[in-house]
Amino acid sequence: MKEIGALQAEYPLVNKLIATEEVFWINPNIEKYETAIKDTPLNEENVKNAEERLKRFAPYIAKVFPETKGANGIIESPLVKIPSMKEALETNYKQPILGELLLKCDSHLPISGSIKARGGIYEVLKHAEQLALQHGMLTGEDNYSVLDSDTCREFFAKY
Repeated sequence: MKEIGALQAEYPLVNKLIATEEVFWINPNIEKYETAIKDTPLNEENVKNAEERLKRFAPYIAKVFPETKGANGIIESPLVKIPSMKEALETNYKQPILGELLLKCDSHLPISGSIKARGGIYEVLKHAEQLALQHGMLTGEDNYSVLDSDTCREFFAKY
């Protein structure tokens, strides 16, 4: 890890951060979508597979994490109305904003508390699914809440 002095020399913006000054930074290495997507190992099929896997696990998640019951076991960020922000923006820019302004609260995700942690949960679920399918504890047609059993807990405790 670089020393702070080296970072300050290489990135003068760090001095403003240290001084707690307000900064605006634009990534100088930003690429157009068409270029960046070519170097990305993920594709639309990966996203669809992840969505389907999370749907399959939803009954299990709703059963073992009661805080997700209201969303039927889907781990989603709550949306919160922010009328004061809307009013401030309208006043500041002298421009009306139609509809409501909402804040997506990724910091309040049930179970995980963050988008990054939700990704970790997804990886655990993916691995659990693979193991359960390989060992005949689950079929693609099962309601995944069957995984909430002593037998499954004993099995997964080995991993």
